[in-house]
Amino acid sequence: MTTWLIAALLVGPAPATQTPGPAAPRKADSLVGEVETLDLSSRKLTVRTEAGALVDVRSDEKTVFLKARPGSSTLNDAAPARLEEIAVGDRVLARGRLADDKGSFAARQIVVMTRGDIAAKQDAERAEWRRRGILGVVSAVDPVKGEITLQARRLGGMQPIVIAAARPGVRFRRYAADSVKFSDARPSALADVRVGDQLRALGERSDDETRFVPEQIVFGTFRTVSGTVAQIDPAAGELTVRDEESGKPVRVAVGADARLRRIAPEMGARLSRWREGAGAGGGPPGGGRPGGGPEDLLERLPATTLAELKPGDRVLVSSTKGSDPTRLNAIALVAGLEALTPPRLATGRGARAGDSDLPPDLMDLGIGIP
Repeated sequence: MTTWLIAALLVGPAPATQTPGPAAPRKADSLVGEVETLDLSSRKLTVRTEAGALVDVRSDEKTVFLKARPGSSTLNDAAPARLEEIAVGDRVLARGRLADDKGSFAARQIVVMTRGDIAAKQDAERAEWRRRGILGVVSAVDPVKGEITLQARRLGGMQPIVIAAARPGVRFRRYAADSVKFSDARPSALADVRVGDQLRALGERSDDETRFVPEQIVFGTFRTVSGTVAQIDPAAGELTVRDEESGKPVRVAVGADARLRRIAPEMGARLSRWREGAGAGGGPPGGGRPGGGPEDLLERLPATTLAELKPGDRVLVSSTKGSDPTRLNAIALVAGLEALTPPRLATGRGARAGDSDLPPDLMDLGIGIP
């Protein structure tokens, strides 16, 4: 069960695309962001830009409105739209000029991608990554052959899969240290992949499932800490966990993107029974597709909040591996480990190889498909 639980921290729903709108230069004559407020009477949008600034975008009778499809890189297939069709939460690209020294923006063109269209595209792409994706821990890299050997989790244990990573057109992205967002991931290459990295790839398996032909590869270095909550600072969005392996306190930043889950007592009992042999013939309680159950396990746990945590709770935290070992930027956190009997986790020096490694898939936190 512990392998499933640890894997589930980052497996989550498969990647969701970041869809900021059609590609646009970052100049003073254009901006991209999300609609925060809309005032039809004054023909004004308040847009929160990617940098977090709020900008008043003003339109007039000459402003051209277009509706584009998520993922489009040109406006060739964009359809005419109207200001009245824009809603709070939609993504927009505005082209025009700064209208005054207060930062108001006069738009000559506004391109919108609706929140509903973006969500539908994300759902489709998550399904695609679940259907055609693999994930696991890198056990070998052969730069001469251009191959990566991945230890992928299966119900029967770990299975090696050879990824033909040197094919033309394969897109690589590497997660940034101390960031949970795919938007912070950087273009990368086969030469950057290291043994011990967690990796997810989209592509096609061979019939015997021993080889994989990738189209996209995302990877990174992750860290897992389990321990008891010592202190909580809801105002700062932080908690302190005493790491069970090192015995030292670790400060954990829990941002808005972090996914928090709790193991309820009844679920803990079922997971414990499954771990001790009740689940030997299949996946963990609650179902899950063969070979990919962890992504369903985490989703079936009830959500919790930082305010609901309390000192003494046992938690498992996953994070990208940053430069400061005393701090984590939580990607996912599972509380209620005390509901497991006995509360055993595959972390620490005595864990089996691969058990404490996490696949890099909390991509639904804003971490998306390249």
